[in-house]
Amino acid sequence: MSENTIFKEEDDFDFIGFLFKYLRNWYWFLLTMSLGYIGAYIYLKQYTPIYRVTATLLIKDDKAKNNGSDIVEELAAVGTKQIDNEIEIFKSRLLIGRVIDALDLTVSYWQEKKFRDVELFHDSPVKVNMKDLNDFAYSNPFYIKYLSESQYILLNTEHEEIGVFGYSQLLNSPYGKFRVFRNSEIKPFKIPIKIVLHSREDLISSLLNDIQVSPLNNKASFISLSIDIALKDKGKAILNKILGEYEFTSLEDKNRESANTLRFIEERLKLVTNELGDVEQDVEQYRRAQGVSDLSSEASIFLGKVGENDAKLNELDIQAKILTEVDHYLNNSDANDVVPATLMLNDQVLSGYIAQYAQLESERSKLARSVQPENQALITLNNQMRNIRQAIRENLNNQKRNIAINRANLLALNTRLEGSISAIPRKEREFVGIKRQAGIKENLYLLLLQKREETALSYASTVTDSRVIDVPYSTGGPIAPNKKNIYQLALLIGLIIPFAFITLKELLTITVQSKKEVERKSGIKVFGEISFSNDESKNGIIDGIININNRSFIGEQIRMIRSNLQYLVPNPNSNIASTFLFTSFSSGEGKSFVTLNIALSLALLNKKVIVVQLDLRKPKDISHLLRDIDLNSNDTNGISTFLIGKADVNEIIRETKFENLYIIPCGPIPPNPSELISNGKIAELFEVLRATYDYILIDTAPLGLVTDASLLATVADVSFFVIRHEFTHKSVMPFISDLNKQKVFKSLNLIFNAVNYKKSSGYGYGYGYGYGYGYGYGFNKDKNKYKWLNYFFSKKYKKK
Repeated sequence: MSENTIFKEEDDFDFIGFLFKYLRNWYWFLLTMSLGYIGAYIYLKQYTPIYRVTATLLIKDDKAKNNGSDIVEELAAVGTKQIDNEIEIFKSRLLIGRVIDALDLTVSYWQEKKFRDVELFHDSPVKVNMKDLNDFAYSNPFYIKYLSESQYILLNTEHEEIGVFGYSQLLNSPYGKFRVFRNSEIKPFKIPIKIVLHSREDLISSLLNDIQVSPLNNKASFISLSIDIALKDKGKAILNKILGEYEFTSLEDKNRESANTLRFIEERLKLVTNELGDVEQDVEQYRRAQGVSDLSSEASIFLGKVGENDAKLNELDIQAKILTEVDHYLNNSDANDVVPATLMLNDQVLSGYIAQYAQLESERSKLARSVQPENQALITLNNQMRNIRQAIRENLNNQKRNIAINRANLLALNTRLEGSISAIPRKEREFVGIKRQAGIKENLYLLLLQKREETALSYASTVTDSRVIDVPYSTGGPIAPNKKNIYQLALLIGLIIPFAFITLKELLTITVQSKKEVERKSGIKVFGEISFSNDESKNGIIDGIININNRSFIGEQIRMIRSNLQYLVPNPNSNIASTFLFTSFSSGEGKSFVTLNIALSLALLNKKVIVVQLDLRKPKDISHLLRDIDLNSNDTNGISTFLIGKADVNEIIRETKFENLYIIPCGPIPPNPSELISNGKIAELFEVLRATYDYILIDTAPLGLVTDASLLATVADVSFFVIRHEFTHKSVMPFISDLNKQKVFKSLNLIFNAVNYKKSSGYGYGYGYGYGYGYGYGFNKDKNKYKWLNYFFSKKYKKK
């Protein structure tokens, strides 16, 4: 493999080359980003900024406030207020309707500006009081134009004058009946004020959508109210009015409840007072008539003892039921049974037995799933369970006998007590009943008196169940549009558009664009470059021949290629001529141009150089290079006549107008070029030429079309494949790589021809450009000092 071969075809990512590909088009980025910024500025000017106004409200806890003494809770069974209920109140159409009426929001005032209309609120110079509107008014705004301190001009939607009217005058206009008042605190207005009328119902729906009401968190009774609006003052006024209307409504409801409660208590007091008087009178009359004293304590004692016995009987019944469940558990035990509760049993021994039995049952169930029935451990567990079960049954029998005995004793005692109660005289029993009714009425009377005083105090000091924590306030800047994000988005779009365009253009480009691309895709380093020239006369190019002595950029590139040829020649000190073969993939890539100019540069070194035209299919016309040519001569000898044996070597060699430069022309175009090249005469020709000349340059046919060049590979010491900038297809690069890997040519090198530096990235084009070879091109020392700026300002660099 030759020294110029790139051993790692997959080079590291060329960040510098990637960057300069876009930096060379910096002016497009600057233009699109500037347009994006201007577009964002115009958009923001036309977009009305939206602000967020927020307030916070605390809903008090009724239970904590009343401590269970609220008459409404006790008598009317009204529960505590829920946060969700309060949120729904704030969202009610009734409440929002009151706010709209109080602030007169059905009329809005606007001032037309250059980019957008600006709404006026407190600073409106006029005030419109609507009396009776029609449907036309809601869809067609009108204008009020200042005329004098006492008069104004009414304009319609098209700014046509309707009439001149005085302030506070009632108008009967196409919009309906209304009055216009002037705000004397505002200076006279030069621009007409636009009046927009809104339907009350539509405005309520709109505000309900704009106002957000939500709890701050689930652990506290705080409610957040917010509204997104263009005017901060208007938003604050709306929220303040909502809070005020909510507080007024709440106080009104509480006062109504207190008034109704007092009325109810008074009515009940009258009724209970009358009933209490009647009962006390009955007690007094019964005592006087029957002569009964207070004997109810004896009956109370008997009744208390009966209650105690009943409680003991209930406890014995529960214990008996528990013992029955335990017995059922023992008789029907399996893995899924639940151990019965023994909390009510007083026998700790029985409880211990049952717990131990349940544990053994669990162990046995686990063991039975993994061992055979005859397993010794399982047999041992079964024996232990059998013993404990027997002990439990004996204990259960003892417990049941004890319960039966105790139950019989308690029933016998109850029978004796009930007999004693029945022995109490009838008149005493009647007196106890009358006395009980009197106590009930007395307690109810005292309760009503207490509640009447509490309600009266509550009515006198009624406060709302809420408290404003944060009065309406506005966040600093607008929440929409987000200027920072819009400007960033505009600049980003301005950055993406040229980036995407350049990238898309590159993806759609099928020809090679840079030296780095050629090297990366072919796997071979570029041996030399020849730049593209728009002005051939300025660079000393005449009839396709470069004036090497001219201090031009292209001339310097040819000299660089000539200087580097010595590194490719196998035996530079040998007397045998070095043979260079030049080919390309297709026609038009500058193969013959490169061959002739390199040959001429070698001839200037006082070396005998000969160019062999072996492109037998489409040879380049070189008649302008030959010396003393007779256009009327029939001498058409060339390489084709030599190959068919009709001319010898000396007859086909032609002198040129340049010293030491000779050419063997193609001659007549043969019908079978490949067969002629393969007939063996080529080796004879080159044997003679090597003994006579210092350098032999072979101009062959394009390798992508025919195989002539590959047939000549054996006679060439060094081969050059010419690639033309923005002409050769990218698909050719893998073909070149395969030629190199298959060793078709002894030493394959690349020449990058017609490189247009104005279109290229300006990076990676080696010889004479940006690497210190600036002399002779019109660059002085000061300009070369700042050569790194050329990468960023290539357009400016080229103009200098």
